[in-house]
Amino acid sequence: MHIQILVLGLIILGALFCKGREKDFIEGLDSKEHPLRILYPLAAVIYGFFVRFGRHELFGNRNTLRELFLDESPENSLKKQSCKCIASILAVIAVGCFISLAYFYSYKATLLEGSYLKRPAAGGGSALYELQYDSPLIQTNEQTVVKVSEVRLQGEDLERLKRRAQDYLDKQVLKNNGTKECVTEPLNLVEEIPDTGITVRWDQGDAWFVSSDGSLKNSEFTEPVEVTLHADLLYFDESWRYSLDLFLMPRVVTDTERFSAGLAESLKNSDRSEQSNEYFKLPEKVEDWDISWGEKPDDNPLILMVVAIAAAIMMIPAMKQDLKKKQKQRSEQMMKDYSDIISKFTMLLTAGMTCRGAWTKICTDYNQMKERAVSGGKKSKKNKKSKKIMHYAYEEMLISYKELQLGMPEVRVYESFGTRCNLLAYQRFGTMLSRNLKRGSANIIDMLELESRDCIAERRENVRRKGEETGTKLLLPMFGMLILVIAIVVVPAFSSF
Repeated sequence: MHIQILVLGLIILGALFCKGREKDFIEGLDSKEHPLRILYPLAAVIYGFFVRFGRHELFGNRNTLRELFLDESPENSLKKQSCKCIASILAVIAVGCFISLAYFYSYKATLLEGSYLKRPAAGGGSALYELQYDSPLIQTNEQTVVKVSEVRLQGEDLERLKRRAQDYLDKQVLKNNGTKECVTEPLNLVEEIPDTGITVRWDQGDAWFVSSDGSLKNSEFTEPVEVTLHADLLYFDESWRYSLDLFLMPRVVTDTERFSAGLAESLKNSDRSEQSNEYFKLPEKVEDWDISWGEKPDDNPLILMVVAIAAAIMMIPAMKQDLKKKQKQRSEQMMKDYSDIISKFTMLLTAGMTCRGAWTKICTDYNQMKERAVSGGKKSKKNKKSKKIMHYAYEEMLISYKELQLGMPEVRVYESFGTRCNLLAYQRFGTMLSRNLKRGSANIIDMLELESRDCIAERRENVRRKGEETGTKLLLPMFGMLILVIAIVVVPAFSSF
């Protein structure tokens, strides 16, 4: 115990003695990241000894800290990391010493004056003490468990204990019965008296009237019966007799019990007497009580109706959710096709086509691809896919193509296309084309090429993000499989013991 006091004292004195050092270094530290700054002056002194002996990289690697803290010098980062580690070590040691001292001084010794053990008070039961002993006959200390009984009362104290036990039994045995002269409810045959160390053993001489669990057998007689219960009260090696006189009253049968018993008997007799008849006749009267029979109402139709209404109500949010899901899929598909559309448009403009001509060419090619997929000719893998999935971006372009054929101004067609798509990329594309027609833009091809590169980069980023999301979703089944494998390995191993 002296070691704990010495170590705790050294830490406290060291923190007080070094309190004024390294002020500039400590004041610049974040209190949330460094909550033990009060110990940093002492930690800095200890760190100085490690630097002196060339062991300053024991608490961190210089290159790693340079990568993590780019705005600080490696020496300062290493010093902060080392002080943080040393202060944490000092705090843990100090808390451990404090807890050890608190436990030592709060611990009550069981062995008094080297050879005495305190007995538990009367009614407290026996106590077990783990002790060790040595003797010239043995080489090392041996351990043993010593059982010490409670204090035994004698004389007047014992007589008071007996009276207390008698009063307790007089009250507890009756339980819910009001008096000993009118017992109609089960009794409470207690087996021990709390806080006394007295156990109770009941005689079975009156088992014809009272069961061992205290229940009464008063349904077989019609007149009150006087019964005397006997028990032996045991206290250490001393015992004395306890008696309790009771009057058991006949069991009172209620009208409900009579009716239930009579109905069961009538049904049993009717079934026995009419076994040859095709139909079973229900009794219409039991003693003086008339009976009217009816079928139990079937609640299944009502339950089914409630379930149907609830399902109908739930369809509304379910359908809304489905629409949102499809809208999200549409947006994702359009963004996938955006880079292809921009690339085709740029290639056609570079070949010398106008914006209208390029738009017409893209829509015509898409129409031909759809016709080949529907006609059932030779289909490539891409055509098979186009038959199953509608390309919303190209469909919007087809609508704009029809508007051009109907004579709508080209500028308005492109702006309307971007608005219908309701995606920022397509709105930017439509605005770019309409501005080219309004003002004229010599570098429209360069702008489209830049847009194409950005689209490809964004598409690559989306694919990477999708992969990460898929990997995250797979974590749960992977953990489930891990638990299953552990169970397959561990359960047979434990069951074999």
